[in-house]
Amino acid sequence: MKKITIVSIFSLVFLGICSIVADGLKHLNLDNEWQLLLTGIAILVISGVANFIVRKNRYVDMVCFLANAIALGFCIRAWYVFREFDNSLTTILLVSLACLAYLLVFYAILYIPFIEKHFEAYLIVFLMVTLIVYGVVICTTETTFVSTFGYYVIIEVAFIFAMCNHADTLDELFRNITLSTYSVLVVAIIIALLMLCEDGVDGIDVSGDLSIDISSPKDDEVKKDKEHYW
Repeated sequence: MKKITIVSIFSLVFLGICSIVADGLKHLNLDNEWQLLLTGIAILVISGVANFIVRKNRYVDMVCFLANAIALGFCIRAWYVFREFDNSLTTILLVSLACLAYLLVFYAILYIPFIEKHFEAYLIVFLMVTLIVYGVVICTTETTFVSTFGYYVIIEVAFIFAMCNHADTLDELFRNITLSTYSVLVVAIIIALLMLCEDGVDGIDVSGDLSIDISSPKDDEVKKDKEHYW
C-alpha cells in the first residue's frame, strides 16, 4: 500500500477525532481556557511518557495516536473559548478536509520530474510558501476558521515529514505517524503564548525514534507485516 494512502487516512482520522472532541467539549459547558489547554497538555505528556517507556509497540502507538488527537481537541476548544468564537462541527471537519487537500497537493506536485529530483529543496520552498501565504491570509481575513486551519496545517506538516521519513513496513510507518502527532505540543505552546500575551501572568503584562531519513514519498510503498493494524 502506498504511503500517501496510509498517511492520508490517518491524517483524516486524527483531525476528525480532534474536531469531534473540540465540538463535543462545548456541550459540557467548560469555559475556562486554561483548564482546557492544560488538560490537553497533560494528556499529551502522559501519552509521551507511555510512548517513551513502551517503544515500538503497535497497540501503545494506537492509544497514543488517539490520546494526542483528543489532546489537540482540548487545545482547539481552549482557543475557541479564549477568542470567544465558535465553529460548527461541519466547519471544523471541512477544515480537516482542506488540510488533507494540502497534503495531496504537496504529493501531486512531486509528479513533476524536476521537482522530485530536487525533493529537499522543494520541501523547504513548499513550507516557506505555506508560511507566507498563511501569513497573508490571516492578516487580510477575519473568518473564525482561519486560525483552526493554521493549527491543523502544523499537524499536517508533521504528517508530511512522517510520510517522507524512511519506513519499510506498516509498523515503521505508523510509528512515524504516531511520533508526528506530538506536534500537537507546538500548537499548545503557540496557543499558550498568545493567551499569555493577552492576559499577562501574575500581574505582569506580557504582550528514541527520532532519526529522520527523508526522501520523496512518491510511489513509495510499505510492506505489510505478518500482523498488521487491520
